[in-house]
Amino acid sequence: MELFAMERLHDPATVSYGPAEHVYSLHDIDVITQKITDDEWTGLGTVIAETMFETILDVGDDGLRQRGWVERMSLTNRIAEEVSSAVETSLYKIRSQPSNAFVQGPHALPEELLTSLHTLLRHELGTIIGLDDDLSFDYNGRDLSVIVLSSVSEAIESYCGITNINAPFFNLSTEMEHRIRDRRRELLVKHSKGYEDVNNVKEDIEKSREVWVREVLGNRAARNYEFGEVTTKAGNEHSHEKEKRVRQGRQFKILNALFQDLDGVLMP
Repeated sequence: MELFAMERLHDPATVSYGPAEHVYSLHDIDVITQKITDDEWTGLGTVIAETMFETILDVGDDGLRQRGWVERMSLTNRIAEEVSSAVETSLYKIRSQPSNAFVQGPHALPEELLTSLHTLLRHELGTIIGLDDDLSFDYNGRDLSVIVLSSVSEAIESYCGITNINAPFFNLSTEMEHRIRDRRRELLVKHSKGYEDVNNVKEDIEKSREVWVREVLGNRAARNYEFGEVTTKAGNEHSHEKEKRVRQGRQFKILNALFQDLDGVLMP
């Protein structure tokens, strides 16, 4: 899906900005492009995840109200993280393949994304109302696939700044490529003027996304945000805490094994 570094450097869209060629090597431009690519796709994923999260809470509102506050908060936090994970997985598959590699259904969006989120929506709504078999779930006879299509379309149009993804020849991967090219050109021009190195560009990308997360999703999400992840207003605090406990457990085992070994050496 991406151009090689040489092609990107002499891309007609960027070749007019000659000074950038004297500041950044081909490797630098590769690193910057990959950083922007990761950031743009996870930014898109965050908007989709937040929209789907809000959709699930809205459709399942009656079921959530029947639960106690603690149980409701625990459930919504889990749903938020499952939505983020599902969106991140689907978009990774899409971005890592050629734009024509996925089945294009009757809609302008990749069938992989829509099918995955439709399955997720059925599962989460079934969980909310307490069904063991979410495949039997039906929300007042409404077609949940229409809800998914509407939610995802709205999210993509909002993030990409377009008015109609059903316009002829729309392709999500191609649209994201354009965003990545435009942003790369903007950043190269901005930082080459001050002869700043690639680390300054990467720091700019990370800080810009942190500000965006805080403005779009709020302080809770920003407080728990780690660059390169898909998140929602609920944040990913639970998964981060779980990862932290796993790391601490590994460290404890290593230290414990080390002390046992020292005991064996010093006090046989």
